[in-house]
Amino acid sequence: MSALAARTWNPRRFAGVSVVNAFLLGIGLLAIYPYLVMVFGGLKSAGELSTNPSGVPHHPTISNFTTLFTGTTGSFMRRALLNTFIVTVPFTLLTVVLSAMAGYAFAKYRFRGRNIIFALLIASMLVPPEVNIPTLYVIFAHINWLSTYQVQILPGTASVLGMFMARQYIQSIPDEVLEAASVDGAGHWRKFWRFVLPMSAPVLGAIAVLTFVLKFTDYLWPLVMVSNPRYEPIMVALPSLSTSQTGFIVEYELVLAGCVVVTLPLLLLFLRFQDTLMRGVAAGAVHG
Repeated sequence: MSALAARTWNPRRFAGVSVVNAFLLGIGLLAIYPYLVMVFGGLKSAGELSTNPSGVPHHPTISNFTTLFTGTTGSFMRRALLNTFIVTVPFTLLTVVLSAMAGYAFAKYRFRGRNIIFALLIASMLVPPEVNIPTLYVIFAHINWLSTYQVQILPGTASVLGMFMARQYIQSIPDEVLEAASVDGAGHWRKFWRFVLPMSAPVLGAIAVLTFVLKFTDYLWPLVMVSNPRYEPIMVALPSLSTSQTGFIVEYELVLAGCVVVTLPLLLLFLRFQDTLMRGVAAGAVHG
């Protein structure tokens, strides 16, 4: 056994692998460092944060988290977190359904201008969304949608990225399956709900996870469209902890604690559905 090990031992290969692993470890530490600073900061008192801003807390405390939701900012932050879920959950469901419907139409229906329309949709992804905000603001102001839930839920549910991912995957569904369903008397809606949706579960799961994360962390859109604190999501409410909600005193320990609270649901979501996300993205790429 020792002779076999001696023959297979390759110092140059071992050194090369070690260098690559060390490099990847360094990149990983750089990526996770801001999150560690955020967590450490949320566990420090105001005094310790000023003297030890980025190190490990010497006297960790959870008082910042209790103050965040029970102190003077308690009702405000609880309402903002609730608003985030009120907006994000229906937005995600609508995006998944609309993406599946559009993807099914572009993948399986033959109609004039199909490829041109799809190409224009893909080209629209090159336009920065910030360019459309002034025009949309004027439109929603005219129909009295500013500072409402619907202005945060409905716009953007027709996701071009979701349509693209769904179309690429649905193209792999054999036409014979849908033709057999038509022979059995299934109409368009029945084929979509009974066959296309269940068979597209991997990619739809990936779309749902991506959409939830993007909407949960959205900042610019609600910042512009919502001015009433009653409808503000958590991402807009967090920066206000250093302004009006605390008497213009910057309490960074509360802001960092709030960032931990916002990050935790997204981290748990990724850990729970990471396999679904990876399978859906990979399946869409392969089938495309």
